[in-house]
Amino acid sequence: MKVLVTGATGFIGPVLAAHLVSEGYELTALVRKTSDTSVLPDDIKLVKGDMLDESSLENAVRGKDAVIHLAANFDFYPKDVKLLYRVNVGGTRSLLNACIGAGVKRFVYCSTTEVIGPVSDPPANEETELRPQYHYSRSKMIVEALVRDATKHTGIEHVIVRPTGIVGAEDTYVGFQTMKAINDGAIPVIPGDGLKHVSFIHVDDLVRGLILALMTKSGVNGTFILCPDRPLNYIETFWVIADQLGAKPPKLRIPGLAAKISIGLLGLVKGRGKSGFLWHYKSVQAMLEDRWYSNEKAKKLLGWFPRMSMEEAVRKAIDSQVAAGHLVKNKKTSLLSLLRR
Repeated sequence: MKVLVTGATGFIGPVLAAHLVSEGYELTALVRKTSDTSVLPDDIKLVKGDMLDESSLENAVRGKDAVIHLAANFDFYPKDVKLLYRVNVGGTRSLLNACIGAGVKRFVYCSTTEVIGPVSDPPANEETELRPQYHYSRSKMIVEALVRDATKHTGIEHVIVRPTGIVGAEDTYVGFQTMKAINDGAIPVIPGDGLKHVSFIHVDDLVRGLILALMTKSGVNGTFILCPDRPLNYIETFWVIADQLGAKPPKLRIPGLAAKISIGLLGLVKGRGKSGFLWHYKSVQAMLEDRWYSNEKAKKLLGWFPRMSMEEAVRKAIDSQVAAGHLVKNKKTSLLSLLRR
């Protein structure tokens, strides 16, 4: 099968590319002129292009059987909101049109559980009402509708995958920033009661889901949540991170409103000029909400299941970040951490 992967040089793409090559797929990666292609396997074809360049997309999909679409402007707090929608919505519309024109048989789209947003009656599933809280997740919701509409009017097969938060060796955003902040002691308090849930899967588990989406017959034209069997609450999450790094987890709990005000003020300084997640009052609000989902549909129709629990995924990701030099364990307490385990 001839497969095109967009966003191939991002966090997920290199892991996906390595697995696809090992399983015998004839792989092409859509890369920008400025992309670092050294992260990709040697034995794949590279095609230069951009989500805002329609002709490059038409060239990239020519002769392909399937497309896995990862490329996106991924930022919960984008400085250029219009650009985010141009890339995520307009670019995907152009890509879909190119696929239809080229006779591509299957379109696999990597969405996010953030299209669902906070969950009032957990666990949420694929039928839960969508309440996205960020421009990023709203753009993903719009694209999901575009993908389904393309199937309805042209017959191109699709599979939409909605992963929760993703952790791994090259993550630089929510998961990694939380790990680093805990390690640096930059999160001194827990907003609210700390008992709301958050979900992360390891990039390796996501990649398995994407490949199954490429192969599936029973899941054609379906939407699937990929998440751990059980999420962790914020107290548990912070403890696991701190334990693995030999750091001290935050213990003091403060009311959510007070946390939002203080983080909002600190964010004016700490978040200035940075593409970060933590130093925003909306991020504090997320800690006061449940993000707990069900993976039963993916198990039933995709044959997918997480090989790692959320705790295992976080611990493995931390070890990978440490090995890559992105995190340094706290030497003073790391021995105690080992004894606790």
